[in-house]
Amino acid sequence: MTIPELLTAMSILAFVVTGILVVFVGGLNATTGMNARFQAQQDARLALSSLRYEVGFACSAVAAADQKSVQLLLPDATTHACSGSANQVKWCADSANGLQPFGLYRQASASCTASTGVKKAGSLNTNLVFSNPTCTVGTRPRLSVSLPVDANLGTAAQTYQLSDTITVRNAAVC
Repeated sequence: MTIPELLTAMSILAFVVTGILVVFVGGLNATTGMNARFQAQQDARLALSSLRYEVGFACSAVAAADQKSVQLLLPDATTHACSGSANQVKWCADSANGLQPFGLYRQASASCTASTGVKKAGSLNTNLVFSNPTCTVGTRPRLSVSLPVDANLGTAAQTYQLSDTITVRNAAVC
């Protein structure tokens, strides 16, 4: 084999190996993105499950006018009475800088922020997640929650929407 033939064979081999490497890196990036989306969706599901439990157990639920938070009054742990304000829990959608991505936070007080709350879910593409409880005559109040999850904020087509309307079971009948 001559030197020009060897160089030609080596350049063809380098081209093929580069193509294979590009395909593998693309596959790795796709897998990483899919795992991030899956984890964000799982975190949102678990957060919504915790929120369902607390709202269902609450004596009252009041969503803020800006739809970014909801204040819950939980019954007393010993007497199970729905009086007083000692057992207040606040859930809020916030971020440290006020920009996407937002997280869903829980704090056992009358206030809730990204810096002081316990993060339950992340990758929310909006912080408008709560609507004021609706109440029709003869029923208990119902709080609507909508968690739009997107681990890749650059593509709106991949938003995963978790929504639920939760009955506040310990609240008075309307």
